Amino acid sequence: MNGIIVIDKPQGMTSHDVVSFLRRKTGVKRIGHTGTLDPMATGVLPVFIGQATRLIEYAGKPGDPEAKLYRCTMRLGLETDTQDIWGKVTLQREDIREFSLADAEAAAEVEAVLKGFEGSGTQKPPMYSAVKVEGRKLYEYARKGAVLDESLIRDREIYIKRIDVKRVDVENREICFDVLCSKGVYIRTLCSDAGRALSTGAVMSGLVRLKSDGFSIDTAIPLEALKDGDMPPLLPMDSPLGWMERVEIGGGAAGGFAHGRPIMAAEINSEKRVQGSLVRVYCGGSFAGIGKITADAGGDYMIKPVKVLL
Repeated sequence: MNGIIVIDKPQGMTSHDVVSFLRRKTGVKRIGHTGTLDPMATGVLPVFIGQATRLIEYAGKPGDPEAKLYRCTMRLGLETDTQDIWGKVTLQREDIREFSLADAEAAAEVEAVLKGFEGSGTQKPPMYSAVKVEGRKLYEYARKGAVLDESLIRDREIYIKRIDVKRVDVENREICFDVLCSKGVYIRTLCSDAGRALSTGAVMSGLVRLKSDGFSIDTAIPLEALKDGDMPPLLPMDSPLGWMERVEIGGGAAGGFAHGRPIMAAEINSEKRVQGSLVRVYCGGSFAGIGKITADAGGDYMIKPVKVLL
């Protein structure tokens, strides 16, 4: 069993819980996922099964400014140790400096502040995250109550292409907005930073991932539907590799590719031939693996096998 299934992860499960469930369901041990979701978040979780796990690192174009799409709900007037509503409250404001969301001017200020995070920027990973510092994940320090020198947590380069405000809930002081962004953006931290910019404090109170590396919530399968039913057909292993050029090789070259030998230019059906670029390699229409276009000293192009799946 080799391929990909897109799961609509339910609230209350970790991404690893989903993998464990699918291992029991399929009997396949080699299963992994891309883009970890927090336990209380829901939505798109691409899961790679069997040989497809070898392609996880290539899921999604590097630096894609539209790699992820989230729908977030942010509550004003609170701060917690986890930057979301499920953490320990560290600050609570009953009167948000006379900040009334019923006021159109105030609602416009919220939108202006959120829009200010669009574009290139930096973000410090939250303590409750899987980022490693000195060999340990940050959440391991946090759960043990360990005090960590914040200078050891490096800011990360991020890119947010667009933030669209969808709803303003006056009664609950909640703002619902969509975030289209690159990989590596912590939406919890975005909420926390926005709350401080508004001088109100804010936490994430809900999160749904609508898109991840080309996979959409529209095609995601609720995990509940798999508990008593059969496994649906898996998506092809090359599904997340559409950002690579497709290259066809002849049958004679397939054996060499399978054994790790470069394929010379005469046997490459490639339009771009950009040195250093990764390509999807096919033989007779069947996916054979991933290669990298290189050139020898004489300037002749070739494909060097990177991942062979023949």
